[in-house]
Amino acid sequence: MIVVETRSKEPHMHKRWGVFVLLAAGVIASVCTAADWPQFRGPDRDGKSAETGLLKEWPQAGPELVWSVEGLGAGYASAAIANGLVYTTGKHGPDGYVFCFDLDGKLKWKIRYGPEWTKSYPATRTTPTVDDGKLYLFSGLGTVYCLDAKTGAEVWSRDVFGEFDGQFPMWGMSECLLVDGSKVIATPGGKKASVVALNKNTGDVLWACTELTKGSAYC
Repeated sequence: MIVVETRSKEPHMHKRWGVFVLLAAGVIASVCTAADWPQFRGPDRDGKSAETGLLKEWPQAGPELVWSVEGLGAGYASAAIANGLVYTTGKHGPDGYVFCFDLDGKLKWKIRYGPEWTKSYPATRTTPTVDDGKLYLFSGLGTVYCLDAKTGAEVWSRDVFGEFDGQFPMWGMSECLLVDGSKVIATPGGKKASVVALNKNTGDVLWACTELTKGSAYC
């Protein structure tokens, strides 16, 4: 089993680095590739893993550290794992970045996706969502980004916060996008729409919840 932990160097946040832990030999009968964890809280967004044969508690010394990386910047994101790659986000200066590693900890690519939240608790908020060869994230400023999951190249982006007259909560937009079939669902919390669904391949608006026009909330 692979356990992923991310931390931050920002004030009031733990020191951030990507820590990837492989349980020591003998904990499980054999080492195999962990199941994909392609979005916040796993495949079903419920925090549950289908892996079996694990110890009910770790040894006193803890699991064996396989590798770690530093320099990810400020962020609250956890990691997404899909197709043998590990993704997370971090903020350097005013900009947000996506980092992609292989399962041995080698950096495959790092790409700037755009400006990030710089006010209260300035850092990235979103854990990437990986689906069908693409990576989706929501910036703290309310822009939805779609990147190629292999290369990091931008496929499309859309400022749904500006388009739907969004209202910032105290700590900016803090949402991990939901992909449902052909739709990417985001919550701009705007006066023109509170929730919107975008075509996951093009970014076109499929529907917008114009009857509800309340701001976003943390839940």
